[in-house]
Amino acid sequence: MTADTSVIYADIAECDGFTALENTLLGSVAKDIGAETSALLHFQRSSTGYEIGHNMSQGVGNRVHTQYVSKFHRDDPVIVNRQLETLPAKQGDAQTDVYRLSDVCDNRTLKKSEYYNDFLKPSGIRHVLALAIKPKTTNNNQLIIIGFHRPFGMPDFGKAAVQKAFSIIPIIGSTIARLTFKEDLAEYKLSNENLRSVLKDTGYIILDEALQIHDMSDCVRASVYGSLPFLMQTISKSIGSFDRNKDQHIRVNFTCTDAGRTSLNEDINFDITRTTSDGGPARFVIKLGFVHSNIAINKCSQRFDWTSRENEIVSSLAKGLTNTQIAEALMISVRTVENHLRSVYTKAQVTSRTQLLQQLLSCSPAH
Repeated sequence: MTADTSVIYADIAECDGFTALENTLLGSVAKDIGAETSALLHFQRSSTGYEIGHNMSQGVGNRVHTQYVSKFHRDDPVIVNRQLETLPAKQGDAQTDVYRLSDVCDNRTLKKSEYYNDFLKPSGIRHVLALAIKPKTTNNNQLIIIGFHRPFGMPDFGKAAVQKAFSIIPIIGSTIARLTFKEDLAEYKLSNENLRSVLKDTGYIILDEALQIHDMSDCVRASVYGSLPFLMQTISKSIGSFDRNKDQHIRVNFTCTDAGRTSLNEDINFDITRTTSDGGPARFVIKLGFVHSNIAINKCSQRFDWTSRENEIVSSLAKGLTNTQIAEALMISVRTVENHLRSVYTKAQVTSRTQLLQQLLSCSPAH
């Protein structure tokens, strides 16, 4: 590796976002291998095929690059005439291939194609050296195509250019994998925040594809809704019936028989949804609904002197219903629900749903 290549290698490794790659990767590497212009396409595989995400160019011109991204890449021999699902070489943590336009399309055939006459020739591009990279990512759904171009009048890329391209591939693959993971993580956190906002005070658990817990509501975290390991065992068994390749939704009704382990809960309803966002990591969102023991509610009612309507409110709340859902179930206004809850909280000397449910738990037969 030459001194200049070492500097480029280090600059690529320090990129903190895809926009930083434009000058570092497309500019510096293109100059090092003797290319006039260059472009990068970041494909993400979805259920309908590969779709272009990040895309950037250096020296090509915005209009030409936009035409390529929106239309002409579908006919590009560099992409169409090469098997990109299983790339032949492995460089570091990436599957790779390096080849020229002349390797996949002879000159006579190329000149008869619409791609040559409608795009290459008008854009002034004659020779292309392509780097195809599949970095190792969580879902292995990324494909990077980097094209280096020479215009008419210049010779095709030779062995020296191909070797330089090979030498730079490992750091490109690892850097793009790192940036992709960084973006996925940011999107995952945002999605979780949105889910928390929507679910609010209901009982919920969010799992990743490995069924590891990423988030849960306070009432579940406090084990107010029964024994968490016991719940997870039942949830895991239910998720086993899912098709892991598509989004699904199921409802599971489960009757508990071990009162000592399930505390307040007798009948448990699970709403389980497998969901993905824009090709990102999959999640299982479990909403938990419960029918609680009337014994505990009756004990607390006598202890705190709740009215019959307040008992209904507490019973609905203990099932994990929101204020709006309670209002709909009892056919009263949300404001009326809030007024009853304030009275319930005052009598029980608590300030939140979690504290109220803990009071119910203390009155349950299991304790």
